[in-house]
Amino acid sequence: MSRTLPVLTAVVVTLALIALAACGDDGGEEATQTPATPAAPTATETPTRPTGATPTQAAALTPEGTEFSSSATASAKVGDKTLTFENGTCAKGPDDAWLGVSIGQVDTNEYFVLLVGNPGGVEGVRSAKGGGEFTDGEIVVVTGSQGGTTFVMHLSEEDEVTVAVDLTSGEFVGTTTTGESLSGSFTC
Repeated sequence: MSRTLPVLTAVVVTLALIALAACGDDGGEEATQTPATPAAPTATETPTRPTGATPTQAAALTPEGTEFSSSATASAKVGDKTLTFENGTCAKGPDDAWLGVSIGQVDTNEYFVLLVGNPGGVEGVRSAKGGGEFTDGEIVVVTGSQGGTTFVMHLSEEDEVTVAVDLTSGEFVGTTTTGESLSGSFTC
């Protein structure tokens, strides 16, 4: 099976999570996707930033049945720098197929985005349901930026994201695409 479709699907969901990060916090509202779902953006489209949008409004970018909570935090140690992120949103895909964490605003280069699981429902690609360890060969995205430090987790056999059984927290460890050590944690 080609890795193109799962990777493309991960890119689309990551773009939706990044768009959600651009929406800002709504003060703790929890939302579930409404039945009328517009098509998600393609990998070549850039979602527009909805001014003052809440997770409920931003949910139009994600699959029906996605659950949101506005309580995400994360920390990342990149080389010798420690970055902290607060007031973000967690999104769980239908039947816990995937977990996304989105904190901050990409347009200001102050953000954290994590995605694990199977956002496209592709046969043979592991779901996030039940948590566990996610490594190279599975859909894992960890990226962020703060104070001039930007990172993207390099996916190799040594890189790993561990997610709690209930998908409410986890840790990651590995290297960045520039070879720096990377470790951290997140909570939903």
